[in-house]
Amino acid sequence: MGEKERFLPLATVRKTFGKGGELILKFRPDVPQNIINQLNTKEPVFIQVDGIPVPFYFTFVTLRGNDQAMVCLENYLSESLAAEWVGKTILYKAGAKGSQDGGILLVGYTFTAKTKGGKKREGTVSGFFDYPGNPCLELEFGDGQRTLLPFHEDFINNINNRRRSLDLFLPEGL
Repeated sequence: MGEKERFLPLATVRKTFGKGGELILKFRPDVPQNIINQLNTKEPVFIQVDGIPVPFYFTFVTLRGNDQAMVCLENYLSESLAAEWVGKTILYKAGAKGSQDGGILLVGYTFTAKTKGGKKREGTVSGFFDYPGNPCLELEFGDGQRTLLPFHEDFINNINNRRRSLDLFLPEGL
């Protein structure tokens, strides 16, 4: 049996803009910038219709700053047709449930790591290694020391995509 697809909220449709079906999207603050930058006319986005994620394609995407875009949905090329989507949430496919692909997106993030004893260490995520059954983040501490940390929810307390930072819990011995 295949794994269930997972859809995450990307943006909210704020309003129509113009007579050609243009829409203004406001991105959610927790969406990584690289996901926003990858929006295009070849990959679908999704809108929940009667509880089912339905794919839609953009005819164009114009980013407006870091948190907005002007888009037009294929087959909704008039203001009256596009108005149907105002207030709806645009979703993007995040891959299969339990997918470890998100680890690569964390490379370059800064982190603050705490141990059970209360010791704090800081540094950056310098790599991601997708070892079968044991994906790992490579952590580089401020003193230049590097170590691998299993990419698992037990060790990640918080991810702040806006600040590109992580709060981690380090097990003893790292």
